[in-house]
Amino acid sequence: MSIITEIVNLKTISGITDEEFIEIVNGLECEFHTKQEGFMNSELVKGNETDNWMIIQHWKSKEEASLASKKMFEEKTTERFRNALDPQNVKIMLLPQIKIWKP
Repeated sequence: MSIITEIVNLKTISGITDEEFIEIVNGLECEFHTKQEGFMNSELVKGNETDNWMIIQHWKSKEEASLASKKMFEEKTTERFRNALDPQNVKIMLLPQIKIWKP
């Protein structure tokens, strides 16, 4: 069983500042993802466009990642995050980690 890398490409709705979105994602990670079975870590990165973001997460299994994703769309604690997204511009990929290099 390999580690799963979840890559979420997304854009925010108009009017959300970078600082506000960082705070929203911090709440999502601290209040939701870190409490999910199989969650390993997460990072937030931003592209050159003002509203183009990417969340990269690592999970112990595809099943755990999929279950957490399903729960995220149902839980009250994730509502602020969901409401900040442009739903037409959210793409999620679950990919098996093949190899990792460390110094």
